[in-house]
Amino acid sequence: MRPSVKKILDIVTFGLYNIRINQNNYGRKIMADAAKNYTDEMVEHMVAAYEDMPTLATVEDLVIEFGKPKRSIISKLSSLGVYKAQPRNTTKTGEPVVRKADIADSIQGALGEQLPTLVKMSKADLMALATLIQGADYHG
Repeated sequence: MRPSVKKILDIVTFGLYNIRINQNNYGRKIMADAAKNYTDEMVEHMVAAYEDMPTLATVEDLVIEFGKPKRSIISKLSSLGVYKAQPRNTTKTGEPVVRKADIADSIQGALGEQLPTLVKMSKADLMALATLIQGADYHG
């Protein structure tokens, strides 16, 4: 058989082959079922424990109890619609969250003057100004 005819037959039969395979596997999974990370009993216990006390301490207890990573447990609880992210009260460095508006309000209070565009300054500049005015570090 000539190479060009063989090439044409390969192209035509490739599509037919895929159609045939898809017809044979219609409605069935081709891949094997993946192993479960959590048994039904584990899931029930996790949900019950987290709903009783929805804190990160509960997640930490579940980590120790099941020997699974923290992210895995949080992910499972999230996929079940149970986990709620904890509000952050601190920055990444561990300092308390202070809004620019709060710093600007304290500066305006110390000066006894209303400065409407003060909040447009950067947070670092506001902190420096508050330090100069109050004579000490600003902690909210």
